[in-house]
Amino acid sequence: MKINHVTVFFLIAILGGLFLYPEAASAFRCGTRIVNIGDTKWEVLNKCGPPQWQEAWEEKRIDRVYRTPDLDFHRSRESRYPVGVVTYVPVEEWTYNLGPSQFMRILRFEGNRLIRIETGGYGF
Repeated sequence: MKINHVTVFFLIAILGGLFLYPEAASAFRCGTRIVNIGDTKWEVLNKCGPPQWQEAWEEKRIDRVYRTPDLDFHRSRESRYPVGVVTYVPVEEWTYNLGPSQFMRILRFEGNRLIRIETGGYGF
């Protein structure tokens, strides 16, 4: 099978399009201001105002910490053993509806920090 230049261009365009439209963004423009991963809730409120939709809940997390069998801290690392410590992390998702000509943005906060920005469907 002979591959011509049009076929190669078509394949490159499709593959390039997959990389140009990521599921999660690292920033988005809110008017003239830019919201970035790592911003606090207060900073996002100052840049964008209140969201159109807001959800809040707690997620249970199990963190691994290492303990020693007794209070002797001079033991080697091999004598330590892992223990699961349960923590509860407050999570919030804010949705900004930017209108019918733009995609909605879903911002996920853990604690007080923005950790993810997702792109939703067209707004209304």
